[in-house]
Amino acid sequence: MDILDKLIEWAQIRGRVDIHCRFQGKWFVRHETRKKQALVHIVTSGSGWLKVDGEPQARQLKAGDVLFFPRLAAHTLSSETSCDNTQDTPLSTQQGAFTLKHIGNEQADLTLFCARFEYNKHADLLTGLPETVCLSMQQTVLEPLVQMLQNEAEQGGQGSASVIDALSNVLLVSMMRAYLSQPETEQNLNGVLQGLQDKRLRGLIQVVLDAPEQPWAVEEMVALANVSRAQLMRLFKQHVGMSPHAFVNHIRVQKAAMLLRKTQDSILKIALDSGFQSETHFGKIFKKQYEMTPGQYRKQENAA
Repeated sequence: MDILDKLIEWAQIRGRVDIHCRFQGKWFVRHETRKKQALVHIVTSGSGWLKVDGEPQARQLKAGDVLFFPRLAAHTLSSETSCDNTQDTPLSTQQGAFTLKHIGNEQADLTLFCARFEYNKHADLLTGLPETVCLSMQQTVLEPLVQMLQNEAEQGGQGSASVIDALSNVLLVSMMRAYLSQPETEQNLNGVLQGLQDKRLRGLIQVVLDAPEQPWAVEEMVALANVSRAQLMRLFKQHVGMSPHAFVNHIRVQKAAMLLRKTQDSILKIALDSGFQSETHFGKIFKKQYEMTPGQYRKQENAA
C-alpha cells in the first residue's frame, strides 16, 4: 500500500457523487462550512460565478473546471458576478440515483455535478490541503469519469447508485494525484503532506505510516532519515508542524480511530495494536486529539 493509499485509509473517507445541477437564467446556490466534509464541483458545460467567503471577488466558472473544497469552505455559486441574487434558488427533484437541482426549462446555461465526502476530522490527506483546490478536467483523467456520470444521470439503470458511489473514490484519487503532481503545490501544503515533499522525511514518513505500532525510537528515525537528531527535530517542526514523537502518536491515533469504527475489538486490544503501551496512555492521547474518549468515539461512529 503506497502513501496515498494509506492516507486515504486513515481518513476513513465515505464519498458520493449524487447531485446533478442544471441551471438556466438566474440562479443562486449557497454552501455553508461543515465539519468533516469535503465538496467537489465539476462543471460540465456553461459558465457561472464562484464567491468563496473571505475572498475579495468572485471568480468565473467555466466548462472543465473542477473545484475541490477539502474542508468545505463557505461559498456561493451564482449566475451573477455579485453573487447576491439570493431569491433565485433552484428546485430539487429526485432523478434516479441523483438529486437534480434545476431552474428553468430551456437549455441549461450551466451544468455541474457535486460530490461530497465525509472523513475523519484529523485526516492528514484533507487537513493538509489549502481551503480551495482548483483543477481542470484537462489536467486529470477525469473526462472519462465525468462521461460515465453523465451517462448515469441521463440513462440510469439498475445498480446506478453503486456505480456513482464507486466513481466517487476514483474521483478523489484522481484529484489528489493531479494536485500533488503540480510543481507549485508544495508551498500550499501543510502537515504530513508538506513533510512528504522533503526527500529526507519522505521515506521515514512512509515507513511510519506502514507500521505506526512499532516502537519508533528517535535514534531509529534519525538513522532512517540519515540526518542528525537536531536536524530531524528541525525538519519535523518546519514541515510537519510537530515533533517526531508527536507525529508517531498522531498516526497511531488515526489507526486506532479506524479500528474503533471498523472492528469490535476491545479498546485495550486496539490500543496495543496501534502502538500504545496501555489503555490509559491511549485514552489520554486519543482524548487530546479527538476531544472525546475512545468509547465515546466508537459510539458516535456506530450511530452515524
